[in-house]
Parts: sequence; C-alpha cells; structure tokens
Amino acid sequence: MNKNPRLIGATILFLIGGIALMNSGCDKKPAASGVTNQTGSATAVVSAEKTSFNEVTAQLDPSGNFYLYLGTAQWLEQLSTKVETWQTNFTGAPDLTPENATNINKAFAIVNQLIKDSGIEDMTGLGMSSVEIEKGMFRNKLLLHHYPGNGTGFLWKLCGKEPHPLAGLDLLPADTALAFFLDMDLPLLWTVTQGEVAKSGFPQAQEFFKQLPAQFEAKTQLKWDAVLKSLGGEIGLVLTLSESNTIPIPLPGAAMVIPEPGLLLVLKVNDDTIFNRIDQQLKANPQLVSVEQAGLKMRTMPIPLPFIGTLRPTAASSGGYLLIASSDALVKEALAIKAGKSPGLKGTEEFKRLALNLPDQGNQFTFMSERFGRVLFQVQQQMMNAQLTKGGAAASPPWLQAFYQSRPAFAYSVGVNTPQGCLMVGNGSQSFANCALLPAVAVPGILAAIAIPNFVKARATAQQNACINNLRQMDAAKNQWSLEKRKNNGDVPTAADITPYLFKNQLPVCPAGGSYTIGPVGETPRCSIPEHSLH
Repeated sequence: MNKNPRLIGATILFLIGGIALMNSGCDKKPAASGVTNQTGSATAVVSAEKTSFNEVTAQLDPSGNFYLYLGTAQWLEQLSTKVETWQTNFTGAPDLTPENATNINKAFAIVNQLIKDSGIEDMTGLGMSSVEIEKGMFRNKLLLHHYPGNGTGFLWKLCGKEPHPLAGLDLLPADTALAFFLDMDLPLLWTVTQGEVAKSGFPQAQEFFKQLPAQFEAKTQLKWDAVLKSLGGEIGLVLTLSESNTIPIPLPGAAMVIPEPGLLLVLKVNDDTIFNRIDQQLKANPQLVSVEQAGLKMRTMPIPLPFIGTLRPTAASSGGYLLIASSDALVKEALAIKAGKSPGLKGTEEFKRLALNLPDQGNQFTFMSERFGRVLFQVQQQMMNAQLTKGGAAASPPWLQAFYQSRPAFAYSVGVNTPQGCLMVGNGSQSFANCALLPAVAVPGILAAIAIPNFVKARATAQQNACINNLRQMDAAKNQWSLEKRKNNGDVPTAADITPYLFKNQLPVCPAGGSYTIGPVGETPRCSIPEHSLH
C-alpha cells in the first residue's frame, strides 16, 4: 500500500498544535480565587489541584536573580489518552479515503506509543534558579521532576541510573579547556529504537534497522552485539589548550596564534573488543609505535606529513577505558593523572573555585574554562575585523567591539539522577537570567556579524560605480569641449573649461574621497583611488 508522507507529517504537526490547544482549554479544574482581607492585603491562594511546587522549589535557591517553576502535570497527565481522542476526531473527518485513514492511524500510533514508553507523562514540573554566590559567579540549578517511584520510561533511563563518583575528572589534564562526560546506555538505546520501530508499522524503517547491524559488521569487521556488550555506559570528550606550545591559525588577511589544542575521546568499556580491532588494522604499518606495559596497551601512528602542531593519533586501553587521542603524550598525561602522579585539572585553582559545594557524585558533568572562552572570543573578533577590512572598513565599530570584549564565559556543572528526577547544579559566570536574555543580544550580534561586512562591501561597490559614472560624464564633457574649441589630442582642459558641459555646471566629487585628474584630450579622466577606473 502506498504511503502519503505529506499527509502523515501534516497530521503529526496538527496533532501537536491540537494538543496544546486542548490542554489550554479542556479538562481544566476551576482555580481557587484570591481573596482580600480587611487590611487590603492579599491572602495566600491554595491551588485547587495537586502540584509539585513544594517538591521542586525545595531543591532550588529562592534568593537570586532568576526563579522559575512550571507545573507540567496538568498538561502531561494522560497525554496518550488525549492523543487517542484526537485520533478519533481526525479519522472521523468526512471524505477521508481508507488509505489516508490507515496512514493517520499509524502516525497517531507512533506518537501514542512514544508517549507511553518514554515516561514523559511522569514529569510533573520544571524548576530553575540562579543566585550570585560571589561577584561574577552564579549557582544555577535545574530540575526535571517526577514523583518517587515514577520515571521508569526510557527517557529517564538513557542517561544513567544511580549516581556514581565522577571518575572522568581523574583523567583531565590541568590545561583542559572544555570537557563533558555523561552516562549513555547505548545498548538500551538500541533496544528502545528497535522496539519503537517494530511497533511503527512502517516497513521501510523496519528494514533499515534490520540491515544496520549487518552493514556495520561489513565495514568494521566487528560483531554488532559484541560491540554493544563491550561498551561500559560512559563517554567523554576533552579539549586541551597547551600553555607551553602555540600554533598559528590562518584567518582571512592574517594569522592568529593560539594555544595548541589536543583532543581526547574517552569510552568506558567492559573489554578490549574495539581496541583489538584498531590494533589489528594498524599492526601491518611499519611506522606504528606499540606500547605494552602492565595495565596499558597503546598504539600510536605518527603523521609523516608536515602539520601545524603535534598530531600523533593514538589509541590506548587502560583501566577499563578506551582512549583515542590526538597524541600519545595526551594519553600518557591523562593516565598519569588517573594514577595520582600528576594533579591534573582538579588541582587547579579555577576548578576548585568552580567545584565549590557541588556534588562529587553524579551521572554527567561539563567543564568550560575561562581560557576557552577567551580564545574563542579572540578568534571571532579577528575574523570579524578581517571581514570588515576586506569590505573597506578599518576596524569593527566600537559597539560591536564591546559585544566581543565581554567577559568570557566559564562554568562547571554536575547532573544527578535522583529519586525525584534529573537535577543539574552548576557554578559559572552566567545565570539563567543571562541565558533568558541571550537571544535578544546574540541574535542581533550574529546578524550584525553577517550584515556589516556585506553592507561595507555594498557601500564600497556603490561608491565605485558612482565614481565611474562621474568619470564618464567628465570624459564626455572633455570631448564636447575639444570639438567646440577645435582642440587636438594632448591638449589639456582646466576644470573651468569643462564645467559648462557638466550637470549643474559643477565638477563632480568622488563619493569615496578620491581626487580627479582631468587629463589631456585622448585620455580618460582618472581618480586617485585605483579601483575607480573607466578601464
């Protein structure tokens, strides 16, 4: 049977809009009215329905510059049942063909099944707060709440189970600029995806996921199930910026020197399935550098071609982790920190300040140093100035420079799966209040970054065209003067000679500030700006 994808897509979009409208006006309980006492002050209003306000706000900081509670229970409660109601309304539409009705039913079935299996109906509230704990430092909290005993859907399970020590911190070098580690249950994700696709009723999707393991095995020579079993449920990515080494970054019109970056990918593993395959693929290369030590297997492939900075791709297996890095030195440093032979990031003053009073156990963490923000701002500003200079401007205007010279952001946050939902706690230079205002500031800034260079270029082009038109008028006036005065090639008129033949009897002016040379008869007038030329 042929499917109508446009109809299915429109059905899903209309369904989402319908749910929003329905929840804004249907099945609402009357809210309790506020009353005023004899003194004129308002008394407390008690909600007519149960909310998670007390449970959510008990985990927030109420004294800061941002505080938000959003109760979601009312519009998420029995969401799948409400979807079924809308399904009945859609399929009951007049003049609906049997084929379209079948496709609509399948689309609703997918949405309904995802809602039930995901556990989104268990979420009862969203809470956010920010409080300044010292000048320029904010404590931010975010909670996605469900009641204890709920939260059994796959959305709550995919990012880990019980909180655990943040072992990824023990791998971070002192010059770490950006890092994130998170629990990720990929076998569960694959199982959930397979199950949802099997229930979808769409043969194309079912066939794709049926063939995916075989295609993976053909390209990697690894068994799909063996790879899933080897993964330990945690992944991390680290970017370092070396304090001792720098590299040039080619930018339009110039080069910029930045700290040398390094990349490290960390996978928690149960065995060496993936490492052994990498080893098998590389061992035939005579340039391969192999290290076999107690608790460490490492393979490094030097890059023989010239390269900016250090690039020695490396894979290593040690202590239940698979490490893939841009250099073997980075792997060795990470393992030295893990062994307690080097202080690493946790020993720096910046991290100690950011980690103050934050959980030491969780399911994920994110770190961004001030140095990373500073380097990013420098690259952005130099690229902006290069574009402006290319367009004809000497430098970016003061207001745009101020936008780029704002204090670089820095932050450290920990995510924890609790019996009452997912809680994120972090310290950083930005509060949620800043984030709420960010679109109002960032969007005009981004548009300015795109528009200003193009505006400058367009203005320069318009000035060039206007000047060339002036030169044409002067050339025509000079030719008219030579005809009427019977002049020959080589005779040079003055400005007073040709002005009677020009518009308003005036010599034109270059809009870009250039100066004109009338020149002799037989030659075209010239402007002092080289690009402003008749030829």
